[in-house]
Amino acid sequence: MRGQSLVGPVILIVLGGAFLVNNIRPDLNFFAFVATYWPFLLIAMGVLRLLEILAYAASSKPLPTRGLSGGEIFLVILVVIIGTGMFEGRRVFAERRFPWHRGTIDMFGDSFDYPIAQQKAIGEKSRILFDNVRGNVRVSGGDLAEIKISGRKTVRAFGKTEADKIHEQSPFEIITEGDRVIVRTNQERIPDERRVTADLEVTVPRGASVEGRGRHGDFDITGIGGGVEIVSDNSGVRLNKLGGNVRVDVKRSDLVRAIDVTGSVEVTGRGNDMEIENVQGPVTVNGSFGGNLEFKNLAKPFHFESRNTDLRVERLPGRVTMDLGALTGIDMVGPISLTAKSRDVKLEEFTQSLQLDLERGDIELRPHNVPVAKMDVRCRNVGNIELTLPAQAKFELSASTDKGEVRNDYGPEINKVDNEGRSSSMKSRTSGGPLVQVSTARGTVTVRSGGSASARPAEKE
Repeated sequence: MRGQSLVGPVILIVLGGAFLVNNIRPDLNFFAFVATYWPFLLIAMGVLRLLEILAYAASSKPLPTRGLSGGEIFLVILVVIIGTGMFEGRRVFAERRFPWHRGTIDMFGDSFDYPIAQQKAIGEKSRILFDNVRGNVRVSGGDLAEIKISGRKTVRAFGKTEADKIHEQSPFEIITEGDRVIVRTNQERIPDERRVTADLEVTVPRGASVEGRGRHGDFDITGIGGGVEIVSDNSGVRLNKLGGNVRVDVKRSDLVRAIDVTGSVEVTGRGNDMEIENVQGPVTVNGSFGGNLEFKNLAKPFHFESRNTDLRVERLPGRVTMDLGALTGIDMVGPISLTAKSRDVKLEEFTQSLQLDLERGDIELRPHNVPVAKMDVRCRNVGNIELTLPAQAKFELSASTDKGEVRNDYGPEINKVDNEGRSSSMKSRTSGGPLVQVSTARGTVTVRSGGSASARPAEKE
């Protein structure tokens, strides 16, 4: 009977020792080492097996009938498959810059912090660029003609030695080029598989303008008189008390907020929530934002455009809120144009004129002021329309439904007319006043009286 082979126990000892070294020295790239030198494991297995056979021959014991047992053959095949896969995967991922090593660092590495503290004299109206690939930037306006920066750089690595090397390779810099100031963290000097972030607290002159570039990290800017431009792959943007124009371009964002802006606001990209309030210039939003959106007190034209909704308002003294399923507006100055695919729409206290084209959804309209706004409202598919008009207001009404009914809860000023089949319509008895046209393909149209009319305030120049 042949004795037990030493190959298995020795392999366990080698592997256990390797993992122990990885735990003691995490700065060593254990996985890269195994992916490169795994064939030595096969060599070691062959040498051990040869020594066993020589030991059998020297002790006059019968030699094994086979060089390797079935279990050993399976072990060799397993080692070859795993080793080859690790080597090829490492080579391909390294060439294509896949973040495989970064995931290993995130899972097993540690964070090492390095303080940032710099300041430099600059002009009152400097244009400041923050070139920060990863990290949060908070900027506030100050009274001094200087830029003052504090914060920390965080390097995630397997050890202090490696982190120190990465820190030295990515120095923090403030570069001046005339009235242009560049704040650079130099993270692009570090391979993508490494993780370096820089969180900055910055004070700049109040007259400065700010430009931010980054892949991941929030921007919080307040109290400056110049403009702001943010371009980021993934960023929350919070802006407050700005004296210039605002432009935000984000591929992904949890929140875009702009409050108390003297200039214009332009937002493009994709994200979730949005808050825009107290803006003196035009406001334009173009992109896909699927969270809760709120717009309040906009003094100039407002244009919101997405794949499913296009809204244009001349002025917005009140507010507009919307989410994926509903849009609500109150105190809106027209001309107002709204085109949407699938939303429930509720508009109150709107003036001038309204053009509403909805694919599907319920519509509720309450123009409280007189004269009544001119309206052209249409639901092309399924949806109920409820129109509440001021009592004794002058208007020319034309309301219809292709499949459904019309309801006159307004009074004798409206004459109901039933047509053939399932369609019905109604019109006002007298002429004069703005034209009000409402129609739906399938649903109920209801016209109600909203009580006493209130006069529209005079428009300011």
